[in-house]
Amino acid sequence: MTKATIFTGTIDHSGFVVPDIDAAVNFFVDVLGFEVLQRPGRMQPADDSLTRYFGVHTGAVMEGAAFLQYGGRKIELVQWSAPRQVDPQLNPADVGAAHLAITVSDLSEAKAYFEHQPNVTVREMGPLGFFYITTPLGMEIQIMQQS
Repeated sequence: MTKATIFTGTIDHSGFVVPDIDAAVNFFVDVLGFEVLQRPGRMQPADDSLTRYFGVHTGAVMEGAAFLQYGGRKIELVQWSAPRQVDPQLNPADVGAAHLAITVSDLSEAKAYFEHQPNVTVREMGPLGFFYITTPLGMEIQIMQQS
C-alpha cells in the first residue's frame, strides 16, 4: 500500500475545543448561520476509552460536542473537562494557534454586522480584502470575500 492509494479522500472536518459547547453552538448558529448536523451528548465512560480514542487526560469528560456545517464544509466543536486541562488563550502568532476562515457575499456588510454583535472583537480590514474577528469564546475567525 502506498500514500497514493491510501490518501485519495478529502478533508472531512476541522475540530475545535471550546470552553462552553452551548454558547459555541449558539454563536455559530445564531450569529454565523451554521447548521447543526449532529449534537452528541455528554460522554463519561467508566473505562479509559476516551484516553485511548482521543489521547485526552485520564479522567477527562466530553461535556458535549456538535458537528456543524457552513457552505458544505463541516466543523466539530467539543467541550472537555479534565483534571489537568489548560486554557492558554493563544495569540494568533503562537505555535499551535488556529483560525477558521469563512466567506461572505459582502465584506463591508459583514464587517458592519460583526461590529454590532456583543462581545465580538472586529479587527481592521486587511490589505488583501479580509478581516478577523475574535468570538466571545476566544476563537479567531477570518472573514473573506466570496469569490
